[in-house]
Amino acid sequence: MKKTVSLAIACLFAAMGFGQDSTITVSQNKYVQVDAGIGYLHTNMSSINTWLQQSGLKPMKENYSTLSLSSTYFINRFLFRAEFSLILPNHVEQGVDRNSAFNGYTVSAGIGYALVQRPKFRLYPYIGITDFSTKLQFNDLTPVTDMNELLNTPRKDAAIRFSNAALDVGVQMEKIMALKNSEWDCPQNNKYMTLGVRLGYIWSPGDNKARFNGVQLKNAPGYSLEGPYIKLVIGMGTKIRQFKWK
Repeated sequence: MKKTVSLAIACLFAAMGFGQDSTITVSQNKYVQVDAGIGYLHTNMSSINTWLQQSGLKPMKENYSTLSLSSTYFINRFLFRAEFSLILPNHVEQGVDRNSAFNGYTVSAGIGYALVQRPKFRLYPYIGITDFSTKLQFNDLTPVTDMNELLNTPRKDAAIRFSNAALDVGVQMEKIMALKNSEWDCPQNNKYMTLGVRLGYIWSPGDNKARFNGVQLKNAPGYSLEGPYIKLVIGMGTKIRQFKWK
């Protein structure tokens, strides 16, 4: 009888111990990541170029380099990203002592989901809204010899601007490389580095007419940020593991 009671008590304590261990059954992984990117954008300049050629000027290029900085927050496989990107200027000579340039910037916010999430590789599609502001600049390069001539010589500088929102859809794949924690880092948090490629397409509805000093001009050309892009991105991040107790 005593052996039976002792065995029952032992089994009870064992079950209690197993139950305590099983409370830590689910962990939530969060990632905070910052990326810097350099890329290529092909954008539709047909309306602007048609207007330039009708005005006796040379067309602008349609291929642009970009620089970007983004911050991404992951909760398990879901992600939220904010990004700022520069469209670097392209210059075209427009006769003697004159050129034109096109450039701008974008600010975007998007969401995504990691279809593949492995210790050394991640792949996720994303969708977002991009707010863009671009300008076509005409520069007068007439040389001057002194300050009086600079102040008294009429110059023909002007800039027309285009801005609107666009839809951004794409996919990013990246290699994840674990970094060694320092002795002061929390052991639950793991630092890592990423190297990846981002492929996407930006599309903006309608044709946004040019504005000068905030006023829409008559017979002005239109422009919408539209076209494919590719970016090479490098990032640094921290994986934060949080346990859920049940």
